[in-house]
Amino acid sequence: MQISSFCHKRWVRWALASLAGWMLLCAVGWLALPWVLRSVGEKIGSERLGRAVQIGAVDVRPWSLELTVRDVRIAGASADSKPLFQLQRLYLNVQWESLWRLAPVLDGLELDAPVLHITQQAPGRYDIDDIVARLEAAKPPEPDHSAPPAFALHNVVLRDGAVALQDDTVGRTHTLRQLQLQIPFLSNLPTQREIKVQPQLAFELNGTPFSSSAQATPFATQRQADMALRWSGLDLKPYLAYLPASLPVRLQSALLDADVRVHFEQADTNTPVLRLSGRLGARQLQLSDAAQAPLLSVEALTLELGDVRPLERRVQLQSVQVDAPRVHLQRQRDGRLNWAAPKPSSTAPAAPQTSTDAAWTVAVDKINVHQAQLDWQDESLATPAHLRLHELALQAHHIRWPLLEAVPFAGHMQLLAPGDARAPARLAFEGQATERKAKLALSVQALPLGWARPYLAQQLLPPLDGLLEADVGLAWDDPTVVAQIAQLSINGLELACAPKTDCVPAAAPGLAVRSQNTLAELKQLRIEGAQIHLPKRSVTVQSMALTQPRLLVERGEDGRWMFERWLPVAGPQPITTKAKEAPKEAAAPPWSLHWANLALHGGSVAFRDEAAASPVALLVSGLQVQLKNFAPLAANAPPAALSLSARMGAGRTEPGRLDYEGTLALAPLATQGKLRAQQLPLHVLEPYVAQDLNVDIRRADGSFQGQVAYAQLAAGPQVTVQGDVALDDVRVRALAASPEAAEKSTKGLPTLERTQELLNWKSLAVRGVSLAMAPGKPLQLDVRETALMDFFARVVLQEDGRLNLQNWRKTPAPAPTSTVTTPAGSVPVAVVPATPDPIIRIGPITLSGGRVDFSDYFIKPNYSADVSALAGRLSAFSSVPAAPGMPPQMADLELRGRAQGTASLDIIGQFNPLAQPLALDIHGQMRDLELPPLSPYTIKYAGHGIERGKLSMDIHYQVQPNGQLTAGNKLVLHQLKFGDPVEGAPASLPVRLAVALLADRNGVIDVDLPISGSLNDPEFRLGAVIFKVVGNLIVKAVTAPFSLLTGLFSGGSELGVVAFAPGTAQLDATARDNLDKVAKAMQERPALNMTVVGQASATAEQEAWRQERLQQLVLAHKRRAAARAGQAADSIDAVSAEEYPALLKEVYRRADLKKERNLIGMAKEVPLAQMEAVLLGSIAVPDNAMRELALARAVTVRDYLASRDLPLERLFLGAPTTVQADTTWKPQAELSLAVR
Repeated sequence: MQISSFCHKRWVRWALASLAGWMLLCAVGWLALPWVLRSVGEKIGSERLGRAVQIGAVDVRPWSLELTVRDVRIAGASADSKPLFQLQRLYLNVQWESLWRLAPVLDGLELDAPVLHITQQAPGRYDIDDIVARLEAAKPPEPDHSAPPAFALHNVVLRDGAVALQDDTVGRTHTLRQLQLQIPFLSNLPTQREIKVQPQLAFELNGTPFSSSAQATPFATQRQADMALRWSGLDLKPYLAYLPASLPVRLQSALLDADVRVHFEQADTNTPVLRLSGRLGARQLQLSDAAQAPLLSVEALTLELGDVRPLERRVQLQSVQVDAPRVHLQRQRDGRLNWAAPKPSSTAPAAPQTSTDAAWTVAVDKINVHQAQLDWQDESLATPAHLRLHELALQAHHIRWPLLEAVPFAGHMQLLAPGDARAPARLAFEGQATERKAKLALSVQALPLGWARPYLAQQLLPPLDGLLEADVGLAWDDPTVVAQIAQLSINGLELACAPKTDCVPAAAPGLAVRSQNTLAELKQLRIEGAQIHLPKRSVTVQSMALTQPRLLVERGEDGRWMFERWLPVAGPQPITTKAKEAPKEAAAPPWSLHWANLALHGGSVAFRDEAAASPVALLVSGLQVQLKNFAPLAANAPPAALSLSARMGAGRTEPGRLDYEGTLALAPLATQGKLRAQQLPLHVLEPYVAQDLNVDIRRADGSFQGQVAYAQLAAGPQVTVQGDVALDDVRVRALAASPEAAEKSTKGLPTLERTQELLNWKSLAVRGVSLAMAPGKPLQLDVRETALMDFFARVVLQEDGRLNLQNWRKTPAPAPTSTVTTPAGSVPVAVVPATPDPIIRIGPITLSGGRVDFSDYFIKPNYSADVSALAGRLSAFSSVPAAPGMPPQMADLELRGRAQGTASLDIIGQFNPLAQPLALDIHGQMRDLELPPLSPYTIKYAGHGIERGKLSMDIHYQVQPNGQLTAGNKLVLHQLKFGDPVEGAPASLPVRLAVALLADRNGVIDVDLPISGSLNDPEFRLGAVIFKVVGNLIVKAVTAPFSLLTGLFSGGSELGVVAFAPGTAQLDATARDNLDKVAKAMQERPALNMTVVGQASATAEQEAWRQERLQQLVLAHKRRAAARAGQAADSIDAVSAEEYPALLKEVYRRADLKKERNLIGMAKEVPLAQMEAVLLGSIAVPDNAMRELALARAVTVRDYLASRDLPLERLFLGAPTTVQADTTWKPQAELSLAVR
């Protein structure tokens, strides 16, 4: 009853009805909903997607709000393609809580084995493009919600998911497998926003496992998230096909590793913060260029992230580790680097990139590079270069970018050349740097210079080799750059002959070098304590030493020095257009160079010159040089202390020695110090003056010991020398006979051979030399004493009448003469002040052991004689003039010897060869000279030989200070007897009669011939007088006329020629003076006749003849005018400069010429010069004009001599001659003599 009554209550009945309804609804839902959901889902899904959608099974449990869907499948784009999507199971558990929260609350969301397969059929075109287009078209408008919808998710799980992307454009399929996702809780309900979300995600991407975990409050007011990402060995090869083909650098392979922690936080009103930490890495990284040539490979690259904030553009790395990187750097034939991008086709400049974002700041606590290698190949050179840096290690600490704080770094490496067997060079460095400052310390050990040969070959053909050791420091403080060299040395430096080149190795002249192909070598070059300051352009070196340099300095027959052959031949210079002149910058200061200590030890230099007249070879060994405080580029720098010593040799003789201790300056050049030279082979320098010499200097050893000084002043050099000079073992020989001389020698005529010595002496010592020379001051030379010992001279009177020693120097070709007319009113040329006369003081001179061999080839047969045992002395003398009223200083002269081994020779007196004017007082005696050896002279000049006789001679020459010469010549001939006339002799004179007339009863001919005259008289020739006395005494006594006449002329050959002005036949004052002398001589010798032959030249005198003809026309007009005026016309023989213009105008007016006329037909007034030119052009030169001119000159000379009381019967005219003049010919008339 109670139950029945309870059930009849209304609310019970409603509850039971509701329960029954709910249970019925659940039963209907459990039974009907799976079918409905499956069929409706397939239909709607197929309609929406345009693809067939299949659902395997649906399980609905309405009482627990659970839904399970199995085997969902979406078909592919075609029937034969793979399904687009497959899902093994979908589980959804909705909580009843969703009803009162009015928001979905899921207690579980599970997806098992979802698989998505997408195909990219073409770039940017996928097989799901049709689905995306349908969904976009059917997408409803988004509702305007002020806040996102609320939800709560629990236990979200995705298991064994997979995604496959088939990319037909590159032929690859990318797979994402083993996708695992767990989200325990995710809700934005207000009461659950502060609960942390901890999702987990893991998958395999193309076989590389990825895992991540996170913890976040994405919907809290203070949103925060912490995530951990991890993967290992992500292979990038599958993605390389997506890189642009135009990239100059291409990635070939790489494996990426990551263990990264991500922290994110953001408040509603604050800027979000994103922080990264952990580790990133790359392994087996390889880069190549477009031709697949390797560029870079890295075994491992590891980045330890400290605090990376990309949103704030800040990067802080704890470390960067690079293991075994290998860089391939190549310069191609066109000069481009293999890392460089191709040049853009357009030459337009790129638009500048502007950004308002803040600059990135980067901080790295530590960078380590291990086992690095750099391969450098240079194909742009003629010989490709290949170098390799390996075992490179680099450490850097506390890097901050921008580099405002100093970054310390250090490293070391080895350098080698592949294919070279030598050990690698070692380099180490350390330093620190900022944006504006840097310091670097570099240490180099055993670096072969030969590895730079391909680069040096562009400037230097011979290969260079050696080992470089250096400790160098570099400091940069923008813009100042300073380099410090603690020590730098090059060991075994060698310059060798280039392959297939014509060079002379240093071993050829006998230098001790390491190889037969060595051109130059240096055992060691060492520099210590050097500093290079670029802004100041200064170089200072504490110490620089060169040890044992070996060098051949050589010039070939073509005149090129060896270093010219070392340099490559310059090609044609490219034609360049004139560029716009750049604005002038301030001139940079000149470079300064300072050596505190510069030394050279044990040097050897071989000098060889094939371009000289004959090859020159000189060997300098044991060279030692030391310079202290040397500044070669500085102007007026203090002189540097210089020490130099060397041995100098030539041929097989013992080398000489040179030592110098002093100072040296270069700007301007100046040096002074103590010089000691012993037995220097000066004869090796003879080829440089051979073109001026007719002798061959076979040997001459020079010595000097004393002080020298030289200074290059603005006005000229200043030289000071004090010491002792010696010239020993001198041998001078005759040059080889000329072809003409050789031809004469074949005819039995004597010639001098090359092996015949001309001069030699054992020793010439000049002691106490003091030389001073300065601009504007007289040269001063003092010699304390001089000694010449064991000397010899070969004296030959040659066939041309000259002494061989007169020809020791070649006569230079005469320079062409030219006449320069100075126009009136021109500025006079400044007169250069005359150089003061030198002041010379010579101390005593002694001679000993002298010998002279004399031969006379002038006469036939030849004559030879010798003077031996020459000895004597000359006391001190000088060029200093005596005080007014005092006699000049004279030196005592004593000279003794023997002539022909029989006659004694004594010369005593006083002599000063430097006195101005000349001063001497000499007595000479020769006793008992046998005369028969002199027969060649008497045969030549008299036609008779000497059978017997002796000659004794006493001479006395005295020259007064006023130039007055007084000479006494006393000749005594004893028992002179001439032989019979010689057949074929050049002359035959009645010498026997002459001897009978001159000899006394004892057969002695005593001739005393005093000579006097003034040396200041230009007509006085002492040589002609002495020749008359000594050479032709007997002949002149018999045949005096012509010889005596020559003696009076005093050797002046100009008396036989009378000069005329071109085009004229008038005598000037000089010609009249000479003819007066000739007339006087002819009057004193009535037995002589004279013939005059005039000369003229059409080529040289044609214009002058017209000038003279014009002058005669002007003179003729003046005479006509004088005659019309009643004056005597015959007395007019000249036209003054004042009269000439008016007379010339009158001649021009009267001349029948074509003249310029004005508009009315009157002749124009023309300048005087034009009148002369027109008149000269109208004067014709007759064919016989030059012959008539030559005849007129001869007549003028004859008439002038006749006016000087010479009878006309003694004067004759020769046939006039016309000549083809050369540059030396002058208008003249020749005089010739003949016996009546």
